[in-house]
Amino acid sequence: MKNLVAMAALAAALAAVQVRAQEGNAAGKAAIDAAAAALGASSLRSIQYSGWGSDYIFGQGYDGSYPWPRFTVPAINVAIDYATPALRDDRRRAQAENPPLGGGFQPMVGEQRQIWMLSGGYAWDMAGTNVVPAAIERDMRSSVEGRTTQIWLTPHGFIKAAQAGPATVRTETVRGAKKTVISVTTPMKVKLEGTLNDQNLVERIETWTSNPVLGDVKIEALFSGYKDFAGVKFPTRIVQRSGGYPILDVTITDVVPNAAVAIEVPASVRQATPPPAALVAEKVSDGVWIIPGGAKSVAIEFRDHVTVVDAPESEARSIAVIDAIKKSIPNKPITYVINTHSHFDHAGGLRTYVAEGATVVTHAGNIPFYEQAWANARTINPDRLAKSGRKPVFEGIVGSRTFRDDTRELVVYHLAGNMHNPGLLMVYLPKERMLVEADTYTPTNTMTEAPGGVANLAQFNGAVERLGLDVEQVIPIHGRLTTLAEARAYVEAFGRSQIFK
Repeated sequence: MKNLVAMAALAAALAAVQVRAQEGNAAGKAAIDAAAAALGASSLRSIQYSGWGSDYIFGQGYDGSYPWPRFTVPAINVAIDYATPALRDDRRRAQAENPPLGGGFQPMVGEQRQIWMLSGGYAWDMAGTNVVPAAIERDMRSSVEGRTTQIWLTPHGFIKAAQAGPATVRTETVRGAKKTVISVTTPMKVKLEGTLNDQNLVERIETWTSNPVLGDVKIEALFSGYKDFAGVKFPTRIVQRSGGYPILDVTITDVVPNAAVAIEVPASVRQATPPPAALVAEKVSDGVWIIPGGAKSVAIEFRDHVTVVDAPESEARSIAVIDAIKKSIPNKPITYVINTHSHFDHAGGLRTYVAEGATVVTHAGNIPFYEQAWANARTINPDRLAKSGRKPVFEGIVGSRTFRDDTRELVVYHLAGNMHNPGLLMVYLPKERMLVEADTYTPTNTMTEAPGGVANLAQFNGAVERLGLDVEQVIPIHGRLTTLAEARAYVEAFGRSQIFK
């Protein structure tokens, strides 16, 4: 796993730190100790809590002006071992949006179970009984750092971090009321700031992270409705916000202090090796290359330049993709990067191409969103574009746009009316009979299981027929290569049964 040794060392250091908050600052130490006493944190080694509510998919809003899509959470069970530190987040999720606008594999049929795990310097997910090592969480910090931060975003975890220090304490007046504010930096260099109410209970914790699309992002955790559970005060409502919108809103119904929390690291996670640092482009036709990954990029060669379809995830990912393209198509600049839509897993690397001098081709409706988001501060993790001072150049698509020279023709079409994103674009190569699409069709392994969002797939098939496109091969940005015939077969097999009503 990436940075595994460093993460393990940081986790060990965190567990080993002795309580030394506010050395030489009696008033600050007293405030932290008062909060620990009010919460019952000092004797708390672990905790388990459960409830119900909603969660939201960050960066997957219908468009730039929409909040993150909401899903109901019939059950959420969280177990934390503060010493290791270790975490198990086990939740069931179900469709909530009607109509199902935005990303997150909508519309969801039935319930989905998600289990996220952390123990010391290791992080992994559970997919049924399968263990999946988690290398990087999309658009967030590394999995280990992000999940460890979630522990410190609980009231008791935050106070334990403040006791470990170093921490500072100040008093502020908010709407006429005096508040105690505690600031602490964890051994992972994560900065946290918590606010206590007049009962010395934590009512808010804030931290900051860097997002490839939004820049510096504040994460807020809000706590209310504290109740006593076997001598430990715990909130009965927890709300988290990120990027200005909620990402979690749960009601807590049961809390077990000092529960037996044993989270063992599976051997497959300990033995997991990082993926190769260098990506290799795969040639699928003359002048057409796929750079593989959880989300692909497609490089298309013209006489004197290269056009790239989609810039997934992050700057690091896009740097690796650009390096792979330059090795396969040397001495030609990347002039255009076509952005299929504004979801963050497809837009996180756009700024890297702009720093290279490329023009961003996107739906015209996305341009105001990108201009506003890209103007945000980027002090936590300045990227290449921020350092370059280059001004982004956008070209907005309305309807369609043809790119052509004496070697190739490429047509960008707006896939209007799709519930996944109103600015969704697809890219057609007439000579090759290829169509590059994103998130309208992610083929499953067999025809016995439905792909997510059959309604969007049906709309995609209808658009291809209406435009009269001669398509043989479909290149999904997510998932394996497929054919238009297979896409049509899925719609025929599952019909309208999977379409959300």
